[in-house]
Amino acid sequence: MNEKVLARAERVFGAPADRHEKGSAMTLIRQDADATREKSAKLKAMRLAREAEEPDAPAAPTRAAPKKKVKRGRT
Repeated sequence: MNEKVLARAERVFGAPADRHEKGSAMTLIRQDADATREKSAKLKAMRLAREAEEPDAPAAPTRAAPKKKVKRGRT
């Protein structure tokens, strides 16, 4: 091939290094999923550590619902 044709092909198609490699979208999705998983694991560990430090607070007593009065008719 002559150099004129090669130069034109390089301009049109670009160098192979400039093009995305096959499957790069899946790689990006996998990296995002891995980053999310790592962040979630870190936050869960922090939450569990914080909950372990806090003493268990006694539950506030709740008031019992008032009993309904039963109306009885005359017989």
